This record gives sequence, structure tokens and C-alpha cells, in this order.
Amino acid sequence: MSTYGIDLGTTYSCIARLDSNGNPEVIRNNDDDSNTVASVVFFENANNVVVGQAAKENIETDGDRVVQFVKREIGKRDTRTYEFDGKTYTPVEISALILARLKDLVESQGGTIEDVVITVPAYFGLEERSATKQAGELAGLNVLSLINEPTAAALSYCARQFQEDRTILVYDLGGGTFDVTVVEMSMTQNESGNDVQKINVLATGGDDRLGGKDWDDKLFDHILHVCCEESGLTPEEIEAETRQDIRSKVEEAKRKLSKKQSAKVRIDVNGSRTEVVVTRKDFEEMTSDKVAQTMNFVESTLQKVPGVNIDTVLLVGGSTYMPMIKNAVEEKFPGKVQQHDPDQAVAKGAAIYASMLVVEEGTGSGGGEKTSGETSEGETSDEKNSEVDQLTTKFDVEDQTPRSFGPGVVDTKGSKHKYVLENFIKIGEKMPAVFSKTYYPLEDNQERVRLRAFENMSNDDTLIPCVDEDGNPQATDPAHNVKLLGELIVNLPPDTSRDTPIKVTFKVDASGVHVEAVNTKTNEVFETFLRTESDIDPEKSAVHQLRISSD
Repeated sequence: MSTYGIDLGTTYSCIARLDSNGNPEVIRNNDDDSNTVASVVFFENANNVVVGQAAKENIETDGDRVVQFVKREIGKRDTRTYEFDGKTYTPVEISALILARLKDLVESQGGTIEDVVITVPAYFGLEERSATKQAGELAGLNVLSLINEPTAAALSYCARQFQEDRTILVYDLGGGTFDVTVVEMSMTQNESGNDVQKINVLATGGDDRLGGKDWDDKLFDHILHVCCEESGLTPEEIEAETRQDIRSKVEEAKRKLSKKQSAKVRIDVNGSRTEVVVTRKDFEEMTSDKVAQTMNFVESTLQKVPGVNIDTVLLVGGSTYMPMIKNAVEEKFPGKVQQHDPDQAVAKGAAIYASMLVVEEGTGSGGGEKTSGETSEGETSDEKNSEVDQLTTKFDVEDQTPRSFGPGVVDTKGSKHKYVLENFIKIGEKMPAVFSKTYYPLEDNQERVRLRAFENMSNDDTLIPCVDEDGNPQATDPAHNVKLLGELIVNLPPDTSRDTPIKVTFKVDASGVHVEAVNTKTNEVFETFLRTESDIDPEKSAVHQLRISSD
């Protein structure tokens, strides 16, 4: 089976693999004559679901049966679901349909696909990452791992144009998400003594709800406002079909404004033709706050690595084609900006990373089949594997944790017990990150303990998560974006004393959080891999907790 890298985007998605020479290549979408697949799903009827540009073309006529921008919903709590023809779809299931379309692209061209790496925004938390992985599995893919989108872009850049000891800032503005990441690139030696290119993520920032769609919305509002002025109607009086017509023409107008100084948009409003002329200057003025928002993230990310000198800035993501973006970044980093393969770099980097994982596991080439014999190009698998290995073993990638993670425990110090979150692993630590600490049962003869695991956006050593009137922790805490991820039940033998040490270990990697608890008196091991809120036991108990030693 071949390994592939997938850029699962908000507006467009892309899939890539390594060719016979070990170079990353995108699988072309011959149906749409492009290198991408529109991340849009059209539920035509109970027997036919369409994904891609053909689905997007139905936004104007059947918008209520079209789903797009689902990446902004995946993994979010209390998110919406979609119902068509008596069946309800979650964002995970919608995303799985998009991934299945990418899988079909490969198979329709005679390829085989099973093992993949899927990219995610650097700012995605555990639930968003886990949901993305679930979508891949639902699409029939074996998800080897996830990789942050800016890291994948840097990997693609390094494969094509390596420069020793460079510090790179990746500015990644996609259709629905924004990431800024500072990456250190250097030469080092691996355990075998071979030179490898090391990619070390120093800092990351961004917003998983900021992207090109926000520019589209501003342009949509502008065109709608002009239509209202000329027709004498209010926005509420504009027919749904007209609004859909405006929405369908916004993206085309935005693309024109990236090449021309003005764009004309013709809209029929109640039988009358309205022509809206939008200048690039107008567009830049109405979206200047969005540009400033991205640059604020650039500044805050740079503050995490004081004294670091940026050598190169990579513009990644389709939305960086807008001249206003390049101009703003160029003003901040004059002479250092490169627009590196904006639409394909992330998928290509993911393909390289997927092949690296396969090579490390010893399961064969990442770019070719895992069987011996002749390849389609007439070369042996061993020859092809050697070429791929030369590329994939050149890299050593170190990424960072996107959140802080730790258990909720009872602090018995002081006159009043309190429930606290202890941050074992903090934002920005290198992955995989591991931390252990010993706790104790809350009382003698306790039959079990309930070990709850949280993520949050704080670098504090301890936090006090929200609790209900019974003292039970709530799933979320807006102050530091604290989320209850799941829990691990540790059963204790009879007559367990409250001085029984229980060693708790958290391990965080790109795929999720592994939690382990060991009763050091009996050596019993309890563990779980936290993925989604379904891991949470619905029973809530204020007792059965672990405590910090009062010694």
C-alpha cells in the first residue's frame, strides 16, 4: 500500500504522495482539472452524495442541501449537525465524505491508499485532532499520525530548498484557519551518524476560526449592501436565491482582485440587474482589520521567542494569494518573504512525513508499494525504496504541544479541600511530551479512583476548574478554555490504605493524550488513550478522587 499526505482544508483539500524519485507530488483531480478538491458536500438525494466542485456549484440553487466550511465545526462541543433525507450527519461524518473523495481520486487512477498522515491547524486541541483522525478512519484510512499544517509546509520547503541554520516563520492563512509558526532549521546527525535536516518548532500561534472565509464574508456584506441600496430593499427582503447568487460570485471576485485593480459582479435582484464594481482598494479597506488580526498573531508568536532573528517567511495557504497579505508581511519582514507552493505545500509535507513514519517503522517505502518486485516504472521496489529512503531519512521533526494537559486532583493542604487541575505538560513543550507524578487515594478503603484529564490554554502550574454545586468538574471553563477530555477509572483492591502511591503519567503526541495510572503496591496498570468526549463516564461523583500528598 502507498502512503499519502492529506491537507484536509476548510475550503479546499489536497492529497499527495512521493513519486518514484522520492519527490512529493499532488494527485491531480482530473474531474475538476485542478490539484485540489473543494471541501463541499451536496446531498442531492438519499442515494447520491456529491463532493467537490460539482457540489459547490449547487450552492446557488440548492444551498440548503450543501455543507461547507465543516472544518470549523469538527471537534467542537455543542456543534451543529446536519440532517438530510432522514439521516443526521456530524462534522466528523461530513469530513469523512471529503476524505473518502480524496481516497477515490487515488483509486480511480489505479492507485492504492491505506496509510495516511492528515494535517491539522497548529492551534487545534485534542478534541479537534481526535475528531479529524476519526474522520480518516471512518473514510477507510489508516491514519498513521497527524501533523501541524505549518510544520508540514516547512518540511516541504526543506525538501526542495534547504539552507543551513535558518529560522523560518510560516504564515499559513487557509480558507478557514490561520497559523503562524516559528521553525528552526539546522543540520544535525542521527543515531547512525548520518547528516539530517532538523526541523524544530520554536513557537506557534493563530486562530482556528480565522481564514479566507472571513474575507469572503466581508465582500459578501459589501455586495449585499450595494444591492440593497440600488433596489431599495433591506437585507432581510433580499431573496435567498439572490443571496446565494452573491455568495457564489464572491470567491471569483476575490480572485480577480488578486490580479486586477477592480472586479465587476452582476446580480439579479427581483428581476433587475445590479452591477457592483469593487476595487482592490475598497476590498483592502473593508478587510484591513482581518489583516491586522493576523499580524497581531505574528507579533504575539514572536514574543514567545525573544531575540530570534527570522531569516525567511513562507506564505502558505490559498488566501495568501491576496496582495494585501503579501504586502503586510513584506512590510514587517522586508526582503524575506517567499510564497512557497501555497495550495500544495502542506499536503506535500504531509506526504514526506507519512513516508518518514513508514520508514521508521520498517514497513517499507512511504512512496511505493510495500511489496517486492517490479514497480510501474520498471524499477525494483528495493531501488525505489532506496530513493525514497534517501529523502525521508534526511529529516528530524520536533513539534510542540498545542495545549496544556494534566489531571484533576484534590488538594488536601489547608483547612478546606479544593479540586485543582495540575498542568503536567504545558503549551509549547516538545512532542512527544511525558510527565509523571505520584498521588494517593482520598481515603482508606476506597474501591476506585476517578482520574479526570483536562486540557487548557494556561501555562500556570495549577488551575481551579469550574465545578458544579456538587463539586463535580464541568466539561469546559471559559477563563482558560479548560476542557474535560475524559477520565480513567482505577480500581483498587480491598483494604487499600490512603497512603497507597498511584503513579500517574501523561504522554502527549500528535495523535492524542495517553494517560496511565499504576498502583505501585500491586503493579496494576490502568491506561486509556483519550480521544473524544465519549470517553467520559456519564456518572459524576464528587468522591473517588486522587489527592496530592499532604506530607
